[in-house]
Amino acid sequence: MMCACIAKERGIGRGSVHNSSPTQVLKRSRRLSKDEMILRLDDGKAVPAEAVGSLRLVISNHIRIDLKDCYSVPSHISKDRIRRLVDSKSLEVDNLDHLPSCESCLKGKMTKKPFVGQSAIANGLLDLVHTDICGPLSIPARGGFSYFITFTDDHSRYGYVYLMRYKFEAFGRFKEYRLEVEN
Repeated sequence: MMCACIAKERGIGRGSVHNSSPTQVLKRSRRLSKDEMILRLDDGKAVPAEAVGSLRLVISNHIRIDLKDCYSVPSHISKDRIRRLVDSKSLEVDNLDHLPSCESCLKGKMTKKPFVGQSAIANGLLDLVHTDICGPLSIPARGGFSYFITFTDDHSRYGYVYLMRYKFEAFGRFKEYRLEVEN
């Protein structure tokens, strides 16, 4: 199903196309039955379409909307699918190469390159300590402990775990950790 949105410069707002007969394929040009295709605008109004042409929508006030003036939305038809419709003679397009790219699709396909550099590790013990608090746990541990806190030395990667009943105990557990590792 192809959805499209009217370009703002047309002066009639934005909207999406809803075809109530998804089994019908687009031909070069054909008349639509009443309420078969409706253009819903962003202001809530629904404008019935009169006919559909090759990637062109004709609204009852004779405004023509070309696909190149529209942008695609989720569940839109891809260029590859349009190309297959053209190849199967179900759709005629003058110039398929001049259809705009869907910016949202391009952003969705982007990936980040993996970080290949090495991260800097602390030079000495306790120069950098990573900590994390987890909780509240849905089922408390024996003794009523609902939280735990971890401390990991960046240089040695040695870690400590302390159980806590309440989150506000974190600073006290840090003091315990510091006394333990500095001695």
